[in-house]
Formats: sequence, C-alpha cells, structure tokens
Amino acid sequence: MDSPPSTGPQKYLYPLVGDWIKGPVRAPAFIIEYVDFQCPVCKRYNEIVNNLLKDYPGRLSVIFRHKPSEAHPYAFIAALSAEAAGAEGCFWQMANSLFEKQEQWSNSSDPLKLFKEYAMALNIPEEKFMNNLRRPELGKKIFQDIQSSLVLGATRVPSFILSGERIPNPESYEDFKILVEASLIKSKKTQVHEHADFRVVLEGKPVDFSAAKYQSRFGQEIDPYVHLHHGNGRVLHKHKKGITLGYFFKTLGMELNKNRFVLDTGEKYEVREGKVLLLFVNGKEEPLLDNYEPQDLDKILVYYGPFDYKLISKEISLVSDEACIYSLKCPQRGVPPEEECVGQLGSDCQ
Repeated sequence: MDSPPSTGPQKYLYPLVGDWIKGPVRAPAFIIEYVDFQCPVCKRYNEIVNNLLKDYPGRLSVIFRHKPSEAHPYAFIAALSAEAAGAEGCFWQMANSLFEKQEQWSNSSDPLKLFKEYAMALNIPEEKFMNNLRRPELGKKIFQDIQSSLVLGATRVPSFILSGERIPNPESYEDFKILVEASLIKSKKTQVHEHADFRVVLEGKPVDFSAAKYQSRFGQEIDPYVHLHHGNGRVLHKHKKGITLGYFFKTLGMELNKNRFVLDTGEKYEVREGKVLLLFVNGKEEPLLDNYEPQDLDKILVYYGPFDYKLISKEISLVSDEACIYSLKCPQRGVPPEEECVGQLGSDCQ
C-alpha cells in the first residue's frame, strides 16, 4: 500500500497504534470498519467480513473502530464492554458474542447483566470486568474512534475504508470480494515487508531488546510500521518506506542522534573525549546514523564506547544473521513464525 501520512486527517485512513486488528498486521489489503454493536446491518456485515478473512488468509486484515449511534441506547455500553474484555485479551471473542446475541441484549432491560455473563463465559472474573468498565482510558478510546469517523466524514453505520480509500457499503459478498481483489492487485506495487539484523552495544554491554517492554503483540503493535516480535530482539520488522533508525528507536522510548544515545530509562550515552557513537551497516561505517533507513537483510551495529578497531570488529561479528529467515530469502535455514439495524446489504442504520 502507499505510505500513510503520519499526521493530519488522512492518517485515520490507515491502521493506527491501538487499533484492534484481525489478520496480518501489514496485510496487502486492509479493511477499516466503523461499527455499532447494536446495529443489525453491522451484524450482517460482520459475517461477510469474517468470510473475507477466511477467503484471503494472510492477504487481508480487518481493523475495528467503534461508532456507537445515539439511535441505539445500548451501543456505547456494548462498545465499552468489548474494550473491557479486550483489556483481558478477549476483544474479538466479546465482539463475536455481542453480534451473535445482539437480539438478546438489545431487547433486555438490563444489558449490563448479560454483558457480565458473556465476559464470565470468556473466563473473565466479574470484578475484573467491572473494574475495566470504569477505566477512563477505555471510554476515551471509543470517543477517539468516533472523532476519527467524523474527521473522515464516515457518518453512516457501518462505514468501510479499504486500503486507505473510502468505499460505499457493498450490496453483496461478491461485490465486497471484487473490491478486495482490486485492492490486492494495486498493493503488489507498493507492499513493504523487510527485515534487518541489529545490535546496540553501549560501553561494552549489549541492549537486550528481547525484553517484553520492547516486543509487540499480534494485533497490538507498539508501532504498526516497525517493530519487534516473537521474543526476538535481534531482527526489526519494517512495513513502510521512509522508516529511519531514529524513528525506530523513538517507538521504543529511546533516542538516537549524532551526539548521543538515550535509553528508555533516561540513561544517556553522550559523545565526548574518548567516547564515540558510531553506526555500522554491513561492516561499514554509516554517517547518516539516526537518518539511516534500514534495508532488507542489513546487518546493523550501533556502537558507543572507545574507538578501538578490535572491539568494534568483534561487535560487528556478533550482529545476528537471521533477517533472511524472516524475509524468506534463505528457506534452507527454516521458516519464521507466522506474523498472525434490520436492512439489506448496501444500506446502513440511518
């Protein structure tokens, strides 16, 4: 896909940090759907979207955003319940329950009682679920989704965005499939999925990027376009042109520039007499440092310490050689882990 803008209204046309994503995070085609759990049309489209995911495994992802309508009195608490379950790792399971049992809770005088039952069926204790419902950041997230829909002019429920382009609600599964096929054809020219081996050594000590705080989880990446995962702190995954080392380290709460390297703990390693901060790419010094854009199969070393040729050569030799596995360029070495309203279609809940 085309490189998404990082600022301005157009950024909402692409996956955002914090979005709920089903399917490969950087799939060649992706659907953003604005949904109201109490909308019967949304329920029908949910079935279609799930079938599309089955028909395009590995090539399509779905990004869920909330748009509870004022016309549906229980829509907001339903959205909040999905987020409360999501805080326990069960967002999609709760979303499925809300759609499957939509008629039950929509016609109930006490929908919250039912939502608690759905949560407990997912092994979420009632007390934990209720505590999550009270967390202000979950409601804030729903309002942020609503705001993004208004910015994009997505006034209907549901509304769909396919690979960065607004589309009218398809009138059938076949119509939706045609649009996805066209998006996949277009994506072949722009898709990015590259990997680079890297190592950071500060005063002789390598930084351990396998720590959980640096690792992204499937569907909840620290950054959608560059990240680490599967407990591997030696290989960075890049899904967008223009990503620099400076940007990558910034996503981890760190800072790299020509004068210093700052850890997420605030510890600073500054260039001074007897100490250098250097970047080596494929064994050669790279002057761009923080402005360098990693390329597929690069072997990168960020080095801080005394300028000692033997020490630097040793550290260069210790940079891993695993990126080719993730980029599928050395199949003989194995394969990487998997990067995991009543109405007619075409209408909405207006």
